Amino acid sequence: MLLMTMYNITLISTFHTEMGKCNSDELHKIIQSISPEIIFEELPVRAFDIIYSREFSDEPLEVKCIKKYLQNHNIEHIPVDIDIDERLTNNYSNYIINTFNKYPDYQKLENEQKLSITQDGFAYLNSKKCSESFNEKLIMEKNLMGLVIANDLMFRIYKSFHEEIDKRENAMLHNIYNYGKENQYNQAVFLIGVGHRNSMVQKIAQCENNEELKLNWEFYNYQD
Repeated sequence: MLLMTMYNITLISTFHTEMGKCNSDELHKIIQSISPEIIFEELPVRAFDIIYSREFSDEPLEVKCIKKYLQNHNIEHIPVDIDIDERLTNNYSNYIINTFNKYPDYQKLENEQKLSITQDGFAYLNSKKCSESFNEKLIMEKNLMGLVIANDLMFRIYKSFHEEIDKRENAMLHNIYNYGKENQYNQAVFLIGVGHRNSMVQKIAQCENNEELKLNWEFYNYQD
């Protein structure tokens, strides 16, 4: 009797920096509860090879968690992101954040998100409340861009930054589906920064309509 491989995959929203209950030990507990055979990581191949070849004092909490998990579990962990100009991207990101944070309402929302991450960790990062907060943040950014920030440089940087995010997200999903076409598995997890969650939910729905391979996606702790 042939058993059909189910290709179950759970998306877990993370935050790359440890803050209160958002830490590598808490993520480790979540991964243990799922017991995946595969972990897909938001890392490009080049960074993956470097970061897993040595120890770093400031490595992302996801990497700290996976290194701990690998000590007692023989699993595959796969980088699915693509290479970018990290220095340029960080400069763009800092410029955008610093510009928006000049506005009190935006800074208040940022502070509320960080407080919730610190207090509630992954329960918040993977909640409807968090998704709604990030939607509100995106709307606020677009309103500020349209009504307040009359700056051609900001418009170009903001557009370029989000085009790169879109390209990365599409590539990560493409790599996950391609892996499934060539390899069978029962349970995987996909760790990705919380800022990608809302757009990923939409893109996964599109993939499920368009891709020949059907993955059984779940969103950790997510409630409609």
